[in-house]
Amino acid sequence: MSTLTVRLTEREEQDLQWACEQSGKTKSEVVRELLAESLRGYRLRQALQASHAELGAAARQSGWLTEDDILQNVS
Repeated sequence: MSTLTVRLTEREEQDLQWACEQSGKTKSEVVRELLAESLRGYRLRQALQASHAELGAAARQSGWLTEDDILQNVS
């Protein structure tokens, strides 16, 4: 495991302390969980953006502009 030093504002420190008190977890545990959750969301957004960039033009050429268009052709 590696170590990361992060500077927090006073408000962020208070919020982190509150999360620790509510969860019964250490600051490190709370930060690791929140970071992992945030990174999963970031990776998903990046994958969706890449898919959109790759498939968007082809979908528009096929007349697929909305989810309803797709569902009509697939059903």
